[in-house]
Amino acid sequence: MLKVLVTGASGFIAPHVIESCLKNNYEVFGIDLKDPEIKVANCKYIKKDIRNLEVKDLENIDFVIHLAFVTNIPYSIENPVETSYDNIQMTVDLLDKVTKAKCKKFIFSSTASLYGNNPIPWKEDMQADPPEPYCWQKYACEMLCKMWSERYHLPTCTLRLFQVFGENQRKDTALSKFIKSKKENIAITLTETTAQSSFRTARRDFIYVKDVADAFVAAAKSSKTIKGDVLNIGSGVMTTMEDIAKSIGGEITFIPKRNFEVEAHQADLNKTFDFLDWKPKVKVLQWLNKFVNGN
Repeated sequence: MLKVLVTGASGFIAPHVIESCLKNNYEVFGIDLKDPEIKVANCKYIKKDIRNLEVKDLENIDFVIHLAFVTNIPYSIENPVETSYDNIQMTVDLLDKVTKAKCKKFIFSSTASLYGNNPIPWKEDMQADPPEPYCWQKYACEMLCKMWSERYHLPTCTLRLFQVFGENQRKDTALSKFIKSKKENIAITLTETTAQSSFRTARRDFIYVKDVADAFVAAAKSSKTIKGDVLNIGSGVMTTMEDIAKSIGGEITFIPKRNFEVEAHQADLNKTFDFLDWKPKVKVLQWLNKFVNGN
């Protein structure tokens, strides 16, 4: 039985990745400093700092799916040095140990936000334009994975995730805040786009978390994802934040755009479909209607 180590096991995406790995008959280990609020049956959990792993701890692991990262963008803006050290040092240390342990593949979770102000749809060969430290740190780790494959011959792959939604999402995500506002009868706050835009609110490419989880498993299985290849994981469809808010329901208020936000995200998925046996299945407005309104 193939073995998978999932880092960041207490996060939003990890439980879904663990479930998908188990469904594919992998033996799964989840590692995190914190005890996960949601524990998946049959996953073996390790409460430990990833940087304290030893090579011997990884010697029987086939695939490492690296989800652990300091993810809060405003926090990274306020603490660029500390978060850069934490995220990049953690990733290079893990890559080194994974290589020495002779694991089969290292799969890194990145962000589509590093495309910045590139024209949509976003393609993997576009020049990265990270607007803040978090995105730059993700991009630096992408380049690290690519170099690592070339220099140390460890198969690696990066998945650039678009706007992930789904059950048990982080409390600092827009959807989580919107749903909380609805429950508390507080107005949903939306940021407006610039006057030049034909849409009042930003448009985002939303991708369901269980579809994302299946993409990580597909990347582990693929014979093509071995040289630091970067793949978009999105739906290819844009939805306005105003449509999201209206689907949730309740009062809406508007505030000016923040300087680190771009107005439109959209994935070009042609390379992804070529590399992976995977396609997105769940649409965000349909999920919201069922999850929030029970329809």
